[in-house]
Amino acid sequence: MASSRIQPESIADGAPSPDWLVAFSGGLDSTALLHLACEAARQQGDLSVRAVHVDHGLHPKSAEWAEQCRRLADTLGIHCELRRVAVDATSGQGLEAAARQARHAALQAVMRPGETVLMAHHRDDQAETLLLNLARGAGVDGLAGMPQTRPFGVGWLHRPLLEHPHAALRDWLLERGIAWIDDPSNQDVSLDRNFLRHEVLPLLRQRWPAVDTKLAATTVHARAAAEALSANDRQWLPALASGDGWSVSALTRLDDAVLARALRLVLSTQGFPLPSQAVLSEVMSMLRSQRTDAAHLISWAGVEARRYRDTLYLQPVQTSLPPGWSADWDGRQALHLPAGLGRLEGAGPGQWTVRFARFDDVVRQPGRPGKRLTRWCQEQGVPPWLRGRLPVVLREGRMCSLGAWVMDARCAPEKLQWIHAIAGMPRCCSDCSDAGDRLPSALP
Repeated sequence: MASSRIQPESIADGAPSPDWLVAFSGGLDSTALLHLACEAARQQGDLSVRAVHVDHGLHPKSAEWAEQCRRLADTLGIHCELRRVAVDATSGQGLEAAARQARHAALQAVMRPGETVLMAHHRDDQAETLLLNLARGAGVDGLAGMPQTRPFGVGWLHRPLLEHPHAALRDWLLERGIAWIDDPSNQDVSLDRNFLRHEVLPLLRQRWPAVDTKLAATTVHARAAAEALSANDRQWLPALASGDGWSVSALTRLDDAVLARALRLVLSTQGFPLPSQAVLSEVMSMLRSQRTDAAHLISWAGVEARRYRDTLYLQPVQTSLPPGWSADWDGRQALHLPAGLGRLEGAGPGQWTVRFARFDDVVRQPGRPGKRLTRWCQEQGVPPWLRGRLPVVLREGRMCSLGAWVMDARCAPEKLQWIHAIAGMPRCCSDCSDAGDRLPSALP
């Protein structure tokens, strides 16, 4: 049987670290991976294994399956963390992509620094990925399919089963009498990957029995070409950087073919999923646009590409602010802001009110005329999408600080800091006369 080629010790080959977090759905593939990983750990004493099960809540039995996964992990002597996520099926990116985004976010949330997430993708999955990317008009990076290893969260993602067919994993489990969970959604051919798996690939195998092997070989050749191109491109990547983003003028000096490669490279460098060719063309058109009044925003798969002045910003889709949010703050402990906007700290004992900037705010700095928020933000280079997300600290109705800027030093706490990692937020105001006009340590 093909399963005889699968050896537990091979799971450790190429793994970036000996600390493993197995993404365990309970299905056939991940069940085989978890058992193989545990056997490898028993054979090699320097390996540690734990598991995480992500419950997408898309099936009535999902909670039951989650508990079943936890019990199986217990029998193997490892801990399995259960994480329930909400999948936004109305996001416009499709159910499969939305579920993958939620799953990856959950995995990254439980990772430990330097840990390696093991995923059970196999050779058949690689063939499906290649066909999906071909249907989407992908370039050489898409033809390279899924990499075996890549950076992920605070560690790594590793796919040790990519060279093995699905049938070999099934045989390996059957030989040992190991059961797995059958999710009926895997038969739903309205989903693109299932359509390829159940309708397209069986026909291709009838005509070309070795098609899976040939498709896998194609991804190997394409990845070698992609890595060679990437190594060359990375030499000039620093010339494209501009603060927290990428220089539009530098990017648009490239011809279309090189620009497309450059955009894929900067996206992968930041750990973002690559867009389809159609979406990538939209981004390129946005960069080349001469319109200054356009709402320069293109989004896909949880990513936003925004342009402001001469900079392209790539970032996760912004979370909506709670309507009318405000908080009373005594300054004794850090105040965590909603929507991933960081925290305020270092104020010391006192009584402050914190809210977000409003577009009818009038910004007044000592010795300077008052200005409407929009005009003031334009002068400071704050992009439009961040202006309503600037935290305002007030004391007895007086604006002490706005975002990273001190408005009234008489009431602003001396050691107040806004700690954030927001792309596009200026490091300092353009007309600051001294460092006292700005809060310290605005970026971690």
